[in-house]
Amino acid sequence: MIDPKHYDQARDRIALAGFTPEIQTKIALLLTTTKNGNLIFHSGVQWMRNLNVVQQFILSQYSRELEAVTLLSRTTQWSRDPGLAMEGSRILAPLVMAWGQIMMPPGPMLNPQAAYRGISLGHAQLARIRLAPVIPESADPLDPFVVALQRIEQENGRMLQTQIRLLKSMGADVPIDEREAQVEADQKLVDGVFNDFLQWLAAP
Repeated sequence: MIDPKHYDQARDRIALAGFTPEIQTKIALLLTTTKNGNLIFHSGVQWMRNLNVVQQFILSQYSRELEAVTLLSRTTQWSRDPGLAMEGSRILAPLVMAWGQIMMPPGPMLNPQAAYRGISLGHAQLARIRLAPVIPESADPLDPFVVALQRIEQENGRMLQTQIRLLKSMGADVPIDEREAQVEADQKLVDGVFNDFLQWLAAP
């Protein structure tokens, strides 16, 4: 579970310091890492012919995630401190490794377990990683980075509904107890990473 006090500490830190380049960089590293993982997973679908309904859902997810990454790249004030990238890589390593395992040959297009885990991990990211609660009331609502975060949060909510549909529609070749265990494991993985991230975000 996400510890509520970590949200409070991160929000207090941002209220005190503002959305500095360091804070923006931390948030952008988290979001681009999660969304690039989902993008790599979904990318093969766009080259398939005769898309069925499930594949159309996946293609829609791909387009929205790509839009979010592009939006972040244009609105983030990046810090020049290389230590942030190093620490961010350490914190986010479990997610990067998980996406890497999903994409190992023969890949999700030919491996039902990998395909289902890709949907499960994407669902966990959308459901558990929420950044709207760290935006303080004092933040400028017209600040480009704040606007981007709000927009991404709204799109995540819409994509989450699609992801739930995909979880119900896919994985017929995977036993239901295995599917349920995978969803639970991925939520636990994402919760652990996000708790560590929030503590890092709150650090001076």
